[in-house]
This record gives sequence, structure tokens and C-alpha cells, in this order.
Amino acid sequence: MKKTLRVGIIGQSERPWEPLPENMAKIAFETGFLIAKNGWHLYTGGRDGVMRESSRGAKKADGVTIGILPSLDKNEANEYVDIPITTGLGMSMRSELMINTVDVIVMIGGKNGTLKELLTAYLFGKPIVVIKGSGGFADTLEKFLFEGKYIDDRKNVEIKFANSPEEAVEFIKEALG
Repeated sequence: MKKTLRVGIIGQSERPWEPLPENMAKIAFETGFLIAKNGWHLYTGGRDGVMRESSRGAKKADGVTIGILPSLDKNEANEYVDIPITTGLGMSMRSELMINTVDVIVMIGGKNGTLKELLTAYLFGKPIVVIKGSGGFADTLEKFLFEGKYIDDRKNVEIKFANSPEEAVEFIKEALG
């Protein structure tokens, strides 16, 4: 029996009164939409920002969305999350749980928390796709990497840089066969 691919999206969270930059929101929505169109399940941190927009995109394509929440309150999940998983682990440990649950990570934008998630994914050798042009660390990361594609000389996993959500999906297909 073939298992459904579990795709995790990491990216910046914004407060409700601080909307995402328009381009970042568009990229997150389109990426979530394409993930669902491919029949894959979308995993996020379940809250606002990139997590909300990618979940909204996935729901537009009738996809399944799973939100791994830091608290024990399922009402903390955004309105597009089908399956809220409450952890009570707080932000940091919740992120590690999400990274270790999925098959591949897609990074959109990102600030400090997203960078920690990216480093965790790299440490555990998860395939990683970063969408350039989405803002935040996604747009500056490449110049800080070893040989432009690794966090360090251990070369745990090559970080792929996509120029669009469509290209990110192609990298996912390539990475996971």
C-alpha cells in the first residue's frame, strides 16, 4: 500500500494585525494548493502567517491539512486546519515534532523560528526546498551556505532552491521519487 506523502511547510508567522507581505502570502497559498492537487497531505504549525495561507490554498484544492500546535488548545489552529494536533510542547519542541513527522520540508519566507526548523530538518537529513523570492531568510540563505547548498561540510542533505511553487513541487517529486 502506497503511503500519502507528508509535506511540511515552514515559514514566518505574523500576528493577525500584521498581515504577510502580499507576495509571500501568494506563494504560500499557491504552494499549499499544488501540494493538495498532487494528493499530498499538508503539515504546518497550524497557526497564522505562512501556515494559514498554505492551509487556505490546500483547502481550495480539497486537500487535507494537519496543524501541529504548540499548545493544548485545538482552537488555536487556523480555520483551514482539518486535523489540529495539540502537543503542549511549546513552540520549539512542537517545531521539532513537525519536522520529524513529515517526508519533505518547503521553506517560504522565514524569520528566526523558521531558521531553527530548517536547521532541524537539515540535521535529520530531510529533503529541503526553499522558495526564493518569498522573502525573509528564504531570500538570503543561499549566500551563507557551504558550496551554496549545504549548512556545513557534513553535507547532510542538499538544499534545493526553487524559483516558484511549481518548481518546488518538481523538486519534491524528484527528491522522493
